[in-house]
Amino acid sequence: MNVFVLLIFIATVLSQGLDLSKFLQHDYHFTIERADVHHYDKRYMNYLQAVPFKCNRTHVALNGTLNFKINVGSELVVMVQMYRFASNEYRLFPVRFQDKFCKFLEENVAGFQRLLNCGNFVGCPVVSNTNITVCNFIPDDSKLPPLIPSGSYKVNLHGFYSDNELFVLEIYGKITRPEVK
Repeated sequence: MNVFVLLIFIATVLSQGLDLSKFLQHDYHFTIERADVHHYDKRYMNYLQAVPFKCNRTHVALNGTLNFKINVGSELVVMVQMYRFASNEYRLFPVRFQDKFCKFLEENVAGFQRLLNCGNFVGCPVVSNTNITVCNFIPDDSKLPPLIPSGSYKVNLHGFYSDNELFVLEIYGKITRPEVK
């Protein structure tokens, strides 16, 4: 049943275009377990680091530092691809979408506007040769796509600029639902 509902959701998103303001849900909680920089292209970036840390008993937050060699401005595109842990490996999960990072920030997808609360990141456009730091980022559960089943997931964030892949950031987490008594 959940797969059927998920496929309807994906078909709806693909048929209507990506309307990020529709990412509203109060069904599950996403908890980050760890994060890792899979790779970044040293031709376009000087530095990229993501450091997860336990900020309280229940949440893991992310700190990050990045520095671009090129001026990506408002043209940085982020593609999100999810993988679900099943049969002892992460398998491709049918949630994949992409848009410009500035639109994600404007629409507050996954609570991206929280990136502006701490650190020296001031928003779009993203400039070159500046150390951009973000700190204490915890995703906003209510701004994530709805109808995702419970389980362990890997979320890959691919950064693109003009058909060049700049980086891949992997975030591992768990989706849980509150107990019903």
